[in-house]
Amino acid sequence: MKKNIFDVDGSIWIKKDNRGFIGKGRIELLQNIQIYGSISKAAKEMKMSYKAAWDSVDIMNKLSNKPLVTKVTGGKGGGGTVITAYAKELIKAYQEVSSLYRNYFETLSDSFNANLLDEQFEEPVFCRLSGIICDKKNVNETYELSIKLACNQILTSVESKKFVMGKSLEINDEVNFLIETNNITLTKDINNNSARNVLEGKVINISDDGISATITIDCGAKDIIYSKITTSSYKKLDIKIADTLYASFKAFNITII
Repeated sequence: MKKNIFDVDGSIWIKKDNRGFIGKGRIELLQNIQIYGSISKAAKEMKMSYKAAWDSVDIMNKLSNKPLVTKVTGGKGGGGTVITAYAKELIKAYQEVSSLYRNYFETLSDSFNANLLDEQFEEPVFCRLSGIICDKKNVNETYELSIKLACNQILTSVESKKFVMGKSLEINDEVNFLIETNNITLTKDINNNSARNVLEGKVINISDDGISATITIDCGAKDIIYSKITTSSYKKLDIKIADTLYASFKAFNITII
């Protein structure tokens, strides 16, 4: 697969009371305070003024549920400025959220490039389908939308109430949606798993590079889906052209656009 020529990027900020609490820079500041035991040394390492660093620490401490930075005096090892155990937990939580965020932007980058390049058939990132909303159920703060495809098979998508209301989605509306190819599981028999959606179709193309295989499946009425699986899985399943397969994926794997 060729590397994306464009990258979708952004930054993540955690807010509290509609005020900026922590972001990448403030996490780095906390980490440097932990290393150097000093706000001024941490600021110098980041090439920022002491005032800017102190103001950031002051804001974080005021917005936090517990102190993040505190001073210790005297005793074994001497005094200085330290971060608290709560600050360490905060850093870990931010890093985990940032990891999810980076994965999300990688998906967006793939989608953006797939729209620009003529390689979508060879290396599809998404299955692109459309259908008609045939049922709509409100479950707490979410909606379960039943979507009928042209091939008459029905899928379920779970969307937030805010999204459904914002898009004004109603029964009989046509919707376009995406399914990531690597979220689709293939079997030769219908099995009982946690996936809400199962599409039946016949294999019309197999592209195998020795590491991964992209299986193209025709579900009927020009509803085409792709599943990207490892070469070893493809061989283990013994998939051949014209085989009937069942493609499973979760309701949350559908992205309405």
